Amino acid sequence: MQGLTGTGDVMVKAGGTLIRKDLKEGEVLRVSSGCLVGFQEGIEFDVEMVSGFKNVVFSGEGLFMTSLTGPGVVWLQGQPPSRMISEIARRVPSGGGIGLAMPLPGMGGSSEGGEGDGGGDSTPT
Repeated sequence: MQGLTGTGDVMVKAGGTLIRKDLKEGEVLRVSSGCLVGFQEGIEFDVEMVSGFKNVVFSGEGLFMTSLTGPGVVWLQGQPPSRMISEIARRVPSGGGIGLAMPLPGMGGSSEGGEGDGGGDSTPT
């Protein structure tokens, strides 16, 4: 964790949508640790390990959750870039191709005359 104090500009990198959440006194927000970008001084935080066999087997990064308790402002990112890339990669078929077996209009294969039919007349002469 990096603490920032003083006046001036600072640049912080976040992925996905940046979300600002204003927590009221005593309000608790639990988030995946990878989604936390920053929070104001005064916010109490605690990082907890999520127990359970399903969480160990099925959660990408979700073994750790951060509890944030207000009052104050918290900034979250919609999805960290590393998680977005791993989610996309997880959904790409491993057998090659894209898995579509549907003819697309204008892409050939038509026998009713039109683009992609070879351009000739099929009537014998």
